[in-house]
Amino acid sequence: MPGPHSQYPIELTETQVADLTQLSLSYTAPYADVQRARLLLLAHHHRSWHTAQIAQAVGCSVAMVKEWRRRWHQQCTLTSRARPGAPRRFPAVVRAQIVALACSQPSTHGKVWQRWSGEKLAQVAVEEGIVSTIAPSTIRRWLRQDKLKPWCYHSWQRSTDPQFVAKATPVLELYEHAPALAAQQEGVCCVDEKTSIQARQRLHGTKAAAPAYPVQVADRYRRMGALQLFCGLLVSTGLTFTRCYARKCFADFQAFLRELFAAALCQGLKVLHLILDNGPTHAPKQLATWIASLQLTFEVRLYWLPTYASWLDQVEIIFSKVQRDVLTPNDFPSILALECKLQAYFADLNAQPKPIHWTYTKTKLLAKFGTPPPVQLAA
Repeated sequence: MPGPHSQYPIELTETQVADLTQLSLSYTAPYADVQRARLLLLAHHHRSWHTAQIAQAVGCSVAMVKEWRRRWHQQCTLTSRARPGAPRRFPAVVRAQIVALACSQPSTHGKVWQRWSGEKLAQVAVEEGIVSTIAPSTIRRWLRQDKLKPWCYHSWQRSTDPQFVAKATPVLELYEHAPALAAQQEGVCCVDEKTSIQARQRLHGTKAAAPAYPVQVADRYRRMGALQLFCGLLVSTGLTFTRCYARKCFADFQAFLRELFAAALCQGLKVLHLILDNGPTHAPKQLATWIASLQLTFEVRLYWLPTYASWLDQVEIIFSKVQRDVLTPNDFPSILALECKLQAYFADLNAQPKPIHWTYTKTKLLAKFGTPPPVQLAA
């Protein structure tokens, strides 16, 4: 038997019916409110229905139907009662003081630590009388809610070049307009070298990953030599040109550039915009004169990056990918094996080239550092 009818009949006005109907069809309102609106509408339109029938139609429990029929009959509300929970153990001022503590250096509090942890913050908070006792997990929860991680650090470097903006601006303009320049037979190429890549032969074989175990690499290894990777990246297409050498002197760089200029990467170009850093291998004082003596079929324009600003060189991103994909972990029986692996990697990379999505633009640079004086731009 479905049971007796409810002692709380639901009688809605036209306005209430319209409001509850809109709520019952909503896709953004909380689902609990949608269910409550539906059961009240069913109780209003089908007054002969028993509680169990309404519960089955809505997809909720009989107890829920009884509760909200009673609540609506007495209060005409769909709002749940406030649930205050347990009182706060620590006032807001204590939390603010501990967050401020996490945003300070441990040395300012007489500690030799370089970074904070939950346990260290709890210790100092007690020592300085902020609280009598507190759990490190409570502090970590507060910091997690505020997106603070004082136990992590990120290294950064500021360029000391007084002409930083003047040198960086044309490079960022080349990155931004590389596709348009390519249509005009002008290529933008970043060139650099990844030096001293060691071939390390592990004394014991590397074990593949297994359930509950990562890849296992032996700590002990035998040094099999090192090589230098020279790389040129065509910005507009993402194509690379690489060569490996035993050394990294200017003569090796000259040999690399000769091959680069003769490669398919540069065929059909009228102008090649070459972006370089100020490393001694590139011989900044000699390079332009030497390139002019080559009598190339296209013009080469040199762009020197600011000092200590190699992050502006897109080819560094390629080197980062090589480090992750090929060189970590490092396990090669010989220099030849290492070179073959690198050649295979770049051949695969060039089979499906993707230009780097560069987001640091000239607009962002000038918004942060301002426009340099005209004298610097002309230098």
